[in-house]
Amino acid sequence: MKNIPELLAPAGNLEAAITAFENGADAVYAGLSKFNARERTENFKDFQFAKLMSYANKNGKKVYLTFNTLIKENELQEALDSLYQASRLLPDAIITQDIGVVKMLREYFPHIPIHASTQMGIHNSAGVNLAKELGIERVILERQVTMEEIAEIKKNSDLELEVFIHGALCCSLSGVCLFSSWMGGHSGNRGKCKQPCRRRYFSKEGNGFFFSTQDLYTLEDIPRLKAAGIASLKIEGRLRKSDYVASTVRAYRMMLDAQEDEIEQLLPEAKAVLSGSLGRKWSGGFYDKEKFDQVIESERLGVSGKQIGKVLSCKNNGFEMETSQSLKFGDKIRIQGKSGLEGPAMTVTKISKNGKAVTRLGNRDRGFIHCDKEIPKDGLVYKIGVSAKEYGKLIEQLPIIESNLILSINLNAKLINVKICDHPHMKNWTFKLDLPKAKKLAVEEATFINEFKKSSIDEIGIKNVSVKLDGEYFMLQRDIRKIRQSFMEWLKENYSPNEKPVFVFPEKAKQNNDLLHTQALEANDLPYSMEVTRVARTEKVKKGEEYILPLFCPEKELPELNLTIQNYYDAGIRHFRATSLFHFELLKYYDDIEINTGLPLPVCNHLAIQELKKLGSTRVQLWVELEKEILDSLSELMPDHVEIYRYGRLPILQTRAIIPVSGDITDARGAEFFIEKAYPLTSLYPSAVFELPLDEIPKVSTFSDLSHARPGEKTVSRFNFDREMA
Repeated sequence: MKNIPELLAPAGNLEAAITAFENGADAVYAGLSKFNARERTENFKDFQFAKLMSYANKNGKKVYLTFNTLIKENELQEALDSLYQASRLLPDAIITQDIGVVKMLREYFPHIPIHASTQMGIHNSAGVNLAKELGIERVILERQVTMEEIAEIKKNSDLELEVFIHGALCCSLSGVCLFSSWMGGHSGNRGKCKQPCRRRYFSKEGNGFFFSTQDLYTLEDIPRLKAAGIASLKIEGRLRKSDYVASTVRAYRMMLDAQEDEIEQLLPEAKAVLSGSLGRKWSGGFYDKEKFDQVIESERLGVSGKQIGKVLSCKNNGFEMETSQSLKFGDKIRIQGKSGLEGPAMTVTKISKNGKAVTRLGNRDRGFIHCDKEIPKDGLVYKIGVSAKEYGKLIEQLPIIESNLILSINLNAKLINVKICDHPHMKNWTFKLDLPKAKKLAVEEATFINEFKKSSIDEIGIKNVSVKLDGEYFMLQRDIRKIRQSFMEWLKENYSPNEKPVFVFPEKAKQNNDLLHTQALEANDLPYSMEVTRVARTEKVKKGEEYILPLFCPEKELPELNLTIQNYYDAGIRHFRATSLFHFELLKYYDDIEINTGLPLPVCNHLAIQELKKLGSTRVQLWVELEKEILDSLSELMPDHVEIYRYGRLPILQTRAIIPVSGDITDARGAEFFIEKAYPLTSLYPSAVFELPLDEIPKVSTFSDLSHARPGEKTVSRFNFDREMA
């Protein structure tokens, strides 16, 4: 069939991955225990990832490794070590957010494709084209782009595009959310999000879950995505279990494989299958601009699953509940307090009724659920998973390989030559032949491929084989098997992995005090706030001042932004501030300008600084979430090239969703915020101003933003400066 995109499924553990493949997924994405955006889930130990790659090799499936968090300077060697171990298994791509990691992958592991995570925030063709310049092969688009914008981006770029089709949505634009980090140092950009957007908030207009999004659902949109030429359709859910994976994969597989005249007939069945995924209420997400006001459901708890009862009383060893639907042994539940704070989740392993052990509770029944967790007294009980088919025996039998190899075979009448690709230190293996020309049945390339994909060495897998025959020859299957066995014997004696790379940190630069400067942008001097995408009057930026480019620019407004930049340039403006990667694609045509980077473009390591310098940056603003230790080390390493955000009120959440309230809000603990709505984004700001005292930060360039703050405000926060960003 033509125009069938890849169906990509989440794999929070090995069982979920096998479940995805067995139910029709073409590929899965999975993370190791660190450096991925879902560190809260089980994730893969090294030996489990090796088993996953063994399964994928055997069954012709793909595995993408998620390495999509910000990497701090003091983690670079650990990150490199982790990538080295993973690279030996040859994942089909590595998904990453940090452009410093992009540089690391290009230099140390050039044979592994790079996919840009949705956390990079790429949302228009300028960003996609910039990604191509960085050596990226696929872009996972920002989730807050419309279906119309996706089609336009595809027309204006030639990289593979991947989009989400189902699962939980973040209220904030990807990669720029500071909400969880601001509330306690647990960074969503580091896989540690505590989901403050799911909590209840209070305003003059009433209370509710003002930032809690419904789940994305797109069964009816699959034909449009196929027609647009999207390479991969991605199901969200690495925090979910295998029963969710089974339901979602089966449902979307049905719609992907359906012929045009079958869609209407199959849709009800696919919906019925999908209903078993036990998620939140479905919505079209951000795919329809006219329905941005339906993304948030502020009147109900933003918890996934189906409500099946309520807590009646709590004890040290569990809780009594009353059911509204049946509950059985092995079901997975979450007990959610009415505040919206994330409640405890568990698998039901023991149920009592009237003092006796039972295996289930019926509808409108009462019983005691045994557990050792603290249960909210006002809790509602949600079923978030059911017992699913287990693949324990299959998983146990999968080999634990240490390396995957790619073989390139060339064959003529006199010689077979086998090259181990991406291992330049190893010599080719050759074997002399004397092959007769085929009279009828010539040996086919596929026969060699199938034979040489079999490894007789426990710790080595054969991921891929390519074969080139220079003529038509006759060979028996048993002769090919003997040749392969001879190769394996040689490989067992001679194979050695590529040398483990050692990261060499650059020498610390000497500081040039003449380059130090402090910028304080007064509110009336700013051309516009950083969230606005267009400027009506070019005279607002004066010669010698800086034009701060907008964070978000929809595809159709790129020509207007290009024109604005040109008009400013013609008016003598030579200072521009890039707040998103796509800005470098727009600014690359101007030779005599100064480009500084700024919030919310994240920079946490010197590799990212070097990459931005290569793109044309003069100074690079260090990420505002960083603690003092990292700010000090980067400032000492590259003093003339970095800048520190010192003072301003931070936008901790930015979204295209229509938030149901405006102005001041508070949470249940009394923390104060305010909501500002300005096209095309709504932003959430804390009441406290971010401030770092000058005498406690390195003597490098600093930046103060007074567009949403006054000088000398009394309520201030040092954010993560005194604590380690988790």
